Parts: sequence; structure tokens; C-alpha cells
Amino acid sequence: MCLAQGLTLRGRKVLLIDLDPQASLTELCGLYAEKEVTEENTVLPFIYNPQMEGGLLNFVQETYWDGLDVIPAHPTLFSAEFHIPGSVIKNPNYKFWSLLRDGMEPLRKRYDYIILDTAPSLSYLTINALMAADSMVMPLVPESLDFISSVSFWGLFSDLAQSIMEHGDTRTYDFISVLLSKVDNGTSSSAPVVRSWVQRTYKEWLSGLEVPASSAMSNGALAMATVFDISKGDLAEKTVSRVRQPLMDYVRWLDELYIEHWRTGK
Repeated sequence: MCLAQGLTLRGRKVLLIDLDPQASLTELCGLYAEKEVTEENTVLPFIYNPQMEGGLLNFVQETYWDGLDVIPAHPTLFSAEFHIPGSVIKNPNYKFWSLLRDGMEPLRKRYDYIILDTAPSLSYLTINALMAADSMVMPLVPESLDFISSVSFWGLFSDLAQSIMEHGDTRTYDFISVLLSKVDNGTSSSAPVVRSWVQRTYKEWLSGLEVPASSAMSNGALAMATVFDISKGDLAEKTVSRVRQPLMDYVRWLDELYIEHWRTGK
């Protein structure tokens, strides 16, 4: 959400596609998943009927934030994890990993950026997102379990990619970026040790920017807001700037990278 908001502040038109059944991103967009969203508002109808005219364009909604639209999520998104493999059983040649990539085609000319938010697991929807994306951003909390999970993810994805390549499909990425977030710089924190593991493992993928932890941002009513939602007086400006500034720096890096791609026709 912060990435999307930051891009709109640079004048970009952005679409968020929430693929996580927990729907936390949807709620950050101002939609209460249990009451204001049904499965008919999500990507599910397209998953069930990939031939529908207009593809995913049928499910776009505006948000409260200017320049930012969303295709929301709902807990019933989990049913895609049963439907997709069922389709593969019926047709072993079915390229299930290209569903979202095909469905996004009508959206590409309408938005500068389309951001796909996935569950933290290698589900069928996550696989679809990875095969539809032009680049990847992995936020990583520098804690040992988070680091181990991230390494496991890439191992599984590598095996999966090999299998997809054997079926004649390939995917290249403009960049893969690992962004350390919620970094605790306290004296008793394990962040320095884990950071060294991340540096050795991810090398050039690791961003030089870090988003610090902020207890003020995760407490009370502000827990369902972002640093870009907060007005003056809600929190001390210095507290907000500690988190907002590295995010804006990261957004600027990403946007300038794609400005160069657009200029060169990539």
C-alpha cells in the first residue's frame, strides 16, 4: 500500500490487485472484506471463466486515495487453490500459471503500475502473480525465522520455474529487490546479525534502503493506516518521517528505473 501511495504522489496511476485471502491490503484501501466485498468483486470469477470479455478490468474499484484503484480480496479467494489444480487434472496441458498474466492485458494501457499483493506462501495465485509480474519486491523483516522462510520460498520457486520452463514458458524480471522493513535498531535486536545473512545471500538484490520499525505506527487506531494517511497532529512529524522518508526514497528509485525503461522503449 505504501509503495502504491508513494507512486501516486509522483503522479502515477496505480492499480492494486489483492490476491491474499486475508485481505489486509483491501482493508487498507478502505474496503471491509467481510461486509463490503464478495467473491464476485475479486479475481475469482475470472479464474473460473478465463475467457470472459474484458478480463480483470471487470473487477476494478476506485479507492479513497486519488490515483489508486484496487481489485479487492475476500476470504473465498482460497477456493482458487482447489479450482486451479482441478482444471489441471482435467487438462494436463493447461497453463494455469498464465491466468492472471492474460487477464491483466486489458489493464496495462490504463495504469502506469499494477501491483500484485500475494499471500506469504507459494500458492497457485502467488505462482500466477510471479509469472505475470515484470519485477519483484520482497519486504523482509530481519528476524531469523523470516529470513529462513524467504530462503525456502526462493528454493521452491526455483524448482517451480524449472518445471514451467520445461513446458515451454519463460519469464524474466526487470529487477528483484529485497527491502528490509520493520528494522529494529535497538541494542538487543538481532537485526545486525540477520542483516549480514541477508547481505551474503541476496547480494545485489538487497536494497541499500531500510524501513525502520516504529511502535507508534502499529499501535491503536493507526494500525490500519499507513504513513501516508497520517495527518499532522496524529503523530510527531519526526516519528512519521523516520518511516516515510526511506519509503519515498525507495519509490523514487523504482520510478526512476522505470522512467529510464520507458524512455528506451523497454
